[in-house]
Amino acid sequence: MLLTACKPGGAARDGVGGEDLVARTLFTATGSFDAQADSRERIGGGLRRATWTSRPPLDAAGVVVQYDSDARPLSWQLDIRSPRFTAQDLAGPDARAVTTPQGEALHPAAGSRLADTLILTTGQGLRVVTRGYVTQEDAALLPAFRH
Repeated sequence: MLLTACKPGGAARDGVGGEDLVARTLFTATGSFDAQADSRERIGGGLRRATWTSRPPLDAAGVVVQYDSDARPLSWQLDIRSPRFTAQDLAGPDARAVTTPQGEALHPAAGSRLADTLILTTGQGLRVVTRGYVTQEDAALLPAFRH
């Protein structure tokens, strides 16, 4: 099954499996798995949402992506409920810890394909946001990108 690429462990920590996890996260955020979503909806202001609860594309209990329909590759927020991987697994070994108004977060290293995101730990799991999304929807997080 495809979710095996997302399982954490030694490979995720040394970058091999971690790259698979990063790729799967990006594919989820940018729409590759939307046809399998349990629901897709318009939420106003040019934003849309896709939700997976029965068969999430990531190794987690559920996934929700909220995105700007005009700039999806650059402007999205991914909520991952009860992931079976950590923020560090997703961010990579060279990620920087940053403090935000919403708590501690990880900013992946400049060489990562997730370099233009923040990964926050929430009460439900993880939230990954792009700089583009933050600029439009959650400006309080912008200073975390300026390092």
